[in-house]
Amino acid sequence: MGGSSWADDPWVGERYAEFALQPDHWSTGYRSPRERTVSYVVLVDGRVVDTWDEPLTESPWLGDPRVDKVERLWRREPPPTREVAPWRATVDWLEHLVGGPEALDQLTAEPLPDEELALPADAVRDGDLAARFRRTGDVLDVLAGAYFDPELRTAFRRALAAVGMELLGGQVPEDPVQVAAGVCWAVGRANGALAPAGRVTQKALCAQLGLATFPAAKGRNVARLLGTPQPPWVSRPRTLPDLEPLSRTDLLTSRTRRETIALRDATIAAEARATTRGQAQMPEELIDEADVP
Repeated sequence: MGGSSWADDPWVGERYAEFALQPDHWSTGYRSPRERTVSYVVLVDGRVVDTWDEPLTESPWLGDPRVDKVERLWRREPPPTREVAPWRATVDWLEHLVGGPEALDQLTAEPLPDEELALPADAVRDGDLAARFRRTGDVLDVLAGAYFDPELRTAFRRALAAVGMELLGGQVPEDPVQVAAGVCWAVGRANGALAPAGRVTQKALCAQLGLATFPAAKGRNVARLLGTPQPPWVSRPRTLPDLEPLSRTDLLTSRTRRETIALRDATIAAEARATTRGQAQMPEELIDEADVP
């Protein structure tokens, strides 16, 4: 074997000659990068038991419209964000506070009248239920006299009449003091009378009611019963007071409605100024077209 090369081996030489006659043989195990392939994976009970590839041109997937129209979501560019007018978020939030665009347009600052508690018809026919209503109303009147005003007392009474049957009239009636605290929380926060927007704290209310902890969860339940779900595109701008949105004007005091009207008018003025500036920058022929209804 000394001095001989690997090519002198007849077996190797024969194989080498075969390769020399078929130079493409070296690449038969590797497809061109441009050749599209279909990969198959067979799973049994979640385990891979077989895999194989075949050219797309030799597979039943050739010509299938899904092959060329598959969207790779992880590579898709995010859609461009639509520019939103700066006052739009304020308008959306105010509409949610009062119950819609019509309610916001027609909002007035008239004070709430001094009303007595109106019992639902079902409560009038049930002596025990009526007693629970009156007990809850008395607690709310005490809170209104100690920390709030006659307008909020009326709002408390209206809210109690709206949610009392569900909270006080069930098979296991809830504690009137707890219900009163929940109504106070929901309506007080809707009017900015409770912290953080107002001066009255939950600690002060607990002291007045004789509670160890304030039932804020009860308040959120009352707010859910009184209000409407918040649309996903609506959120409170950080510059506006943190009010509980009940979407009802009949539970808002004159001060709350007056402040809402001021914000509404400010957004209308901002929109008018922006429209005027936009038209001033438009060519005259475009301005004429924009004025046509």
